[in-house]
Amino acid sequence: MSKSIPLPLLVALALSFGLGIDEDRPSVRPAGPIVRLTRDGLDKQRPSWAPDGNRLLFARHETGGSQIWEYVLDVRSASSPARRLTDRKAPEYNGAFSPDGKRVVFTAITLSGTQGNLDLAVIDADGSGLKTVVADQGKLAHQDWPSWSPDGQRFAFSSTHDGNQEIYTAKADGSDLLRLTQSPGLDAHPCWSPDGKAVAFATDRWEGLELAAVRPDGTGLQRLTRSPGLDDYPAYSPDGARLAFVSNRDGQFEVYLAEADGSAPRNLSQHPLRDSFPTWTPDGQGITYVSNRDGGFDVYTQPLPPAQ
Repeated sequence: MSKSIPLPLLVALALSFGLGIDEDRPSVRPAGPIVRLTRDGLDKQRPSWAPDGNRLLFARHETGGSQIWEYVLDVRSASSPARRLTDRKAPEYNGAFSPDGKRVVFTAITLSGTQGNLDLAVIDADGSGLKTVVADQGKLAHQDWPSWSPDGQRFAFSSTHDGNQEIYTAKADGSDLLRLTQSPGLDAHPCWSPDGKAVAFATDRWEGLELAAVRPDGTGLQRLTRSPGLDDYPAYSPDGARLAFVSNRDGQFEVYLAEADGSAPRNLSQHPLRDSFPTWTPDGQGITYVSNRDGGFDVYTQPLPPAQ
């Protein structure tokens, strides 16, 4: 049984937060008011829930936008401030809690001469035990957007260390590197399915930007979306039945829901401003995303109706 905070309680904890529901066109109707979880207005990216539903990880741009750092928010108290995850001086972002909530893997910028290298690091959820696990392989490379396997033994990520940006997996300690994609185009933002049988990602191999999935051994490539716009940032629901993602197929970036195979896409966030970086609440009852609907870029959770 999930230990995450039920969405009605999450709403109660945030009674003073801004609400925002656009009633202009048909789409997925919220099951309740949209909950605003942060209020500072600073640019944020990739929220990630701990499996207990009590902690929310996200990156926040600071110092005039030149620095990005990971923060953890305890949602059990509406007055609890977000705290820094590390004491690093260099930027870090795109973190994700491990399935057991004990570790966080994230992208850490390190300097190589005058250039910034993107490495992957793992740290205990209490901020101790920081360790770089994937770095450049003898030449400057970028590793980004790590996503844990459901058993916590591996993570998927994108990397340019073979030249082109492809999808890879590695063990939690960074060993046993396995390349999943082979494309002259761009492959990015992987997400592991809850049953461990697929890794969804964004790709431009069919022009534009679409979603695709591949098995963890690199076989069985499947195209998931066909859009006149850009589809990105896939996120599987906890039961693996649905996929949340970002698309501008309606003219602006919104959060969409589809079946796990990409069929039946429908607009969830339906707001005239920008919505991005979707992730599911651990109980599968809502989608958390970043939006600038109240002026700055803050984190919101939108409750969902039961799956049809």
